[in-house]
Amino acid sequence: MVPFMKMILFFLIYTIHISIISANDLKKMAFDGDPVSMCKYAKELHGEEKNTLFKHSYLLGNISCKEAIDLNEFKKSHDMVIIEDTEKTAKEIKAEANNDPNKQFLLWTLYANGYDVSKLTAFTWLKVAAENKHPAALIVLGTLYHFGYIVPEDKDKGFKLIQESADLQYSLAKEFLKQLNI
Repeated sequence: MVPFMKMILFFLIYTIHISIISANDLKKMAFDGDPVSMCKYAKELHGEEKNTLFKHSYLLGNISCKEAIDLNEFKKSHDMVIIEDTEKTAKEIKAEANNDPNKQFLLWTLYANGYDVSKLTAFTWLKVAAENKHPAALIVLGTLYHFGYIVPEDKDKGFKLIQESADLQYSLAKEFLKQLNI
């Protein structure tokens, strides 16, 4: 009976160790700017930090995080974040994205909502969409810069991108600027 108990104890220790690694990885991915990880990690938190991560997850285009939507402080929605073409591969969407800012931004949207698109691919196309003046891409890229997710923090650059989105009449960007008190 003693060897059996040792095996159970070993299994429990191993399982706890794996859980700790997973929790640390989830936290790192959340603070590195992965919107899906932000949503998952926020569920483990309490208070203002929890609400902040849900809010950031939503601002970065994660509309699949129900808690982020329920707790979101914005009166206006991320109405340009539309999940479509989920049956297509990222490669197929990229082939269609060359001259279509909506498809360019779609690659980011799919990544932000947990679909099989790499962060590098998503970020590359997000920048292209922002260069093509896609209002939702501008606020997402501005949010990344403002908070230092994926890219080094640059509040001035983030503000300029968010302001550019607001200038294109994207109501969420206008509202976010008010919340930033800028």
